[in-house]
Amino acid sequence: MKKFIFFILFTCLANAQDYSKLFNSLDSVQKSQAVDHLRKIKKLINYEIIKNGIKVGEKEFIKGVLFIDNQGKFRVIIIDDNSKKYNDIISNVISNIPPSNCSKYFNEYTSFRFKLNEISDLENYYNELMQEEKNNPQAISELNTYPAFKKSKFLDNKEKALKSFNASMSEHIKANFNYPEKAMNDNIQGKTNVTFIISNEGEVNEIYACNAHPLLQLEGVRIIELMPKMIPGSKNGKNVAIRYAQPLTFKMR
Repeated sequence: MKKFIFFILFTCLANAQDYSKLFNSLDSVQKSQAVDHLRKIKKLINYEIIKNGIKVGEKEFIKGVLFIDNQGKFRVIIIDDNSKKYNDIISNVISNIPPSNCSKYFNEYTSFRFKLNEISDLENYYNELMQEEKNNPQAISELNTYPAFKKSKFLDNKEKALKSFNASMSEHIKANFNYPEKAMNDNIQGKTNVTFIISNEGEVNEIYACNAHPLLQLEGVRIIELMPKMIPGSKNGKNVAIRYAQPLTFKMR
């Protein structure tokens, strides 16, 4: 009987995912790399959901708040009712991430929203994930042509294209900005920084908001998730995914 119990325990331990290699640089993470680590967490969650035999819809998103406790461990709160069916899988992924001392770049809370994708080759997906990240989205400054909200005559002029993009972004924020009622009642103010990916197909995804109160972060996430499909940016004649950061200030007058 003891041998049988030992065999079960050994099997469970052998099958447990070890994420230490993937996150072995968390303690020395630079500010510019924080989102890259959040993207790894997103990919792990996506991987585990598909590995569990769950079919995800074409527009299946997960929305929640991530934070680091006083032991350096990641914790997550899923705030979207449609995402709560994945709560056990997500909690398991988060619990397997080793403790770290990187809270100064992840802040106390980070709100997020990301799309789940089907994975055709789980083994290859996992192996690539465990290797050094080589295909992180480009910074917008590295592109030959910038993304745009709509067809623009400035696409070939980087300076004017960026100015047009920023103007369209400002219009979008003004049209969709809504100061959270509870934040107003509690006099919660602050500045949140919302980072997101514009894919090589122009889709806005992987939204992460840090700094400020989670109520303000989640409003920032909501504003960005309402962005339309974009004209993607390109580099060397090829459409590429880019990462963009948008600060949002919440101040009552």
